[in-house]
Amino acid sequence: MSMKKLQAEIDRVLKKVSEGVETFDSIYDKIQSTNNTNQKEKYEQDLKKEIKKLQRLRDQIKTWLSSNDVKDKSALLENRKLIESEMERFKTVEREMKTKAFSKEGLLQRERLDPKEKEKADAVDWITNTVDELSRQIEFAEAEIETMQGTTKRGKKDHAKAERISELEHFIERNRWHTNRLELVLRLLENGQLPAEKVVGIQDDVQYYLECNQEPDFEEDEYIYDDLNLEAEEALYNVRTEDQLTPSVEEDKQVKEEEPPVKPNKTPASIKPASTPQRQNSLPTKSAESPTSTPKYAQAAATVAPTAPATVTTVDENKEKPAEPTKVVSAWAEPIKIVEQPKQSPQPLPQTQPQQQPQVQQQQQQQSTPGALPKVPKEELPLPPSLADLASSFEAIKSRTQDPQYTNRMLESSLQFVPDLIDSERPKVYQPQTPQITPSYYPQQPLAIFENPSLFEKFDMDALFFIFYYQQGTYQQYLAARELKKQSWRFHKKYLTWFQRHEEPKVITDDYEQGTYIYFDYENAWCQRKKTEFRFEYRYLEDA
Repeated sequence: MSMKKLQAEIDRVLKKVSEGVETFDSIYDKIQSTNNTNQKEKYEQDLKKEIKKLQRLRDQIKTWLSSNDVKDKSALLENRKLIESEMERFKTVEREMKTKAFSKEGLLQRERLDPKEKEKADAVDWITNTVDELSRQIEFAEAEIETMQGTTKRGKKDHAKAERISELEHFIERNRWHTNRLELVLRLLENGQLPAEKVVGIQDDVQYYLECNQEPDFEEDEYIYDDLNLEAEEALYNVRTEDQLTPSVEEDKQVKEEEPPVKPNKTPASIKPASTPQRQNSLPTKSAESPTSTPKYAQAAATVAPTAPATVTTVDENKEKPAEPTKVVSAWAEPIKIVEQPKQSPQPLPQTQPQQQPQVQQQQQQQSTPGALPKVPKEELPLPPSLADLASSFEAIKSRTQDPQYTNRMLESSLQFVPDLIDSERPKVYQPQTPQITPSYYPQQPLAIFENPSLFEKFDMDALFFIFYYQQGTYQQYLAARELKKQSWRFHKKYLTWFQRHEEPKVITDDYEQGTYIYFDYENAWCQRKKTEFRFEYRYLEDA
């Protein structure tokens, strides 16, 4: 870029800065002059938009300041300081808007605090402002990355842009790292676990990083927070960085891979491993502990029933007549479920067909009770001391539930209190916006007559405007607005003001109309004023 083009670009940016500062000052004056909360919130949003524009221009100015192409940098420095002063004013406005009205007195008492408390409060404010500034830098870096990615053409690699994106991503990562450290410091400071003197000791280093982290020759000090010993507190507050989270995830994956996969036992239920002869009712996963014997039993199962090895039936030991078959047990069942057994007399031991191998007979001889299957004894776990006192009441209630008469009485009693449709409706309890202490004989809620639309036809204009502006979000505000529209008043959504034609408009287009209007000045004089040559754009017309 030639010097003429560069100087023209600088002049254009400086002109935008002056215009933006002028607009910012006008909106700031409006915020200071108005007392309406809704109006202040609207002006705050406008102020935020303007400060973002100025911050973008400030970033461009900082780029030129770090460049060697610009020789005279006095104007750039002056405009940069001007934008930064406006940023400080915006932070003040934002802090005031977030502060509740009843807490302002508490903020005014900060001067009465002892020096230690005041130092702690100042440290908390500094950390909060620093975190906000880091977040703002992250937002601008992400916006620049999106802009560069959007302008990159497909199929073409721009190494300069790729390098710049890599630098911005590293910059965002470092800012987030500092944000995490500062948030941990803030938590420790508020909990009284960290003295404010140590926070004051790192302010200069953090402020240097905050101001110079985008300089080309900037070298970061990675040992800023070492004196605070934050490593010992990270485990207590579960503060982990992204690098610390990744190994734990990989370790979980390794643990899952090391665990042997629980596969369904393909042997029939009557064939049990020799290593666990008395675990018919135990978990089938025990068979996975002896993998050397599994192929032998699988071969035996293939010999017994090669087509359908999934089910078996029990037969009598004397083989005179088949006993009543037990519940069919699937050998492919889920391994964590316990094989169910009948609660009657023990069934005979399942036996295999005559064609089975000698290993099965040897298996049967190893049974402790060859005529019956062992039962799993019910283990009564001891109650913890905190629940021991509740055992008697639990047993009493348990015995009552087995009584059908008691159950019928409880059912009949519960049916008497079945909820109705009216129970689902919220009670209409009046809650005043500005409660005042009044005598008991005063009405405690508005009269129902004030919800009658016909009553609003009798109100004069001042009463209607008062109801509209000072009863926000109520049904009465809606009725007042409807009555004002009936009397040819129009609401301007941008200025939050009611307008009425004083005469026929001089210019009427599809987008706006221009002429003389009467508007209601609710902010300054609470009266009707006349505005000539006013352009009423239809996009700001409230037509709901």
